[in-house]
Amino acid sequence: MTRTKTTTTDTTKPEAQAANPPVTFDINDPTLQAMLAQAVAVALAAQKAELMQVIAAGKPATSGKSEKSIRNEIAVVRAFKKAGFGDVKPHVDVKTFNKWMLDDGLRPAEGSKSIRVAHLRLFHRSQCRPVTAEEKAARQQQSDAAVARHMGKVIPINAEANPQ
Repeated sequence: MTRTKTTTTDTTKPEAQAANPPVTFDINDPTLQAMLAQAVAVALAAQKAELMQVIAAGKPATSGKSEKSIRNEIAVVRAFKKAGFGDVKPHVDVKTFNKWMLDDGLRPAEGSKSIRVAHLRLFHRSQCRPVTAEEKAARQQQSDAAVARHMGKVIPINAEANPQ
C-alpha cells in the first residue's frame, strides 16, 4: 500500500490569492440564470421521456382510484370467485341491494345470500331478477308516504321570530 502525499497551499501568500480568487456568488447573474434554465429544461425533458416510455409500455392506469378502492375491488373479485361465481367485474356484475334496485331495475331474488366484503353486502347479477310493476308502484308509494310524513315536521327557521 502506497501513500500519496497531499500538499496544502498557503493562501496567505499573494501568489496563492491570485490563483484562487475569493468566491463571489450573485443569484441574479444572467449566466447563472441561463445555466439554471438549461438544467431545468433538460430535467423536464428527461421526465417527459420517462413518462412516455411508461405509457408506451402499456402499464395500466388506475383511472383516479385510490389504493383502498383498488384493494376493495380485488377483495370483491376474490370473494366472489371463492363463492363460485367465476368472472366478476366490480360495479358491473356485483352491486349492493339498493344499487341493483335504483340503477338497473333488478332485485336480488328471495332466498339469495349476500356476500360480505369489507363493510358491504354484495349480490351478483345471477342472483337478481327484474322488478315487477307492482313492486315499483309499492316502492313509489312508500317513498311518497315517507316524504309526506317528513313534510309535516318541517319547521321554518324563522317560525319563532314571526309567528303567524
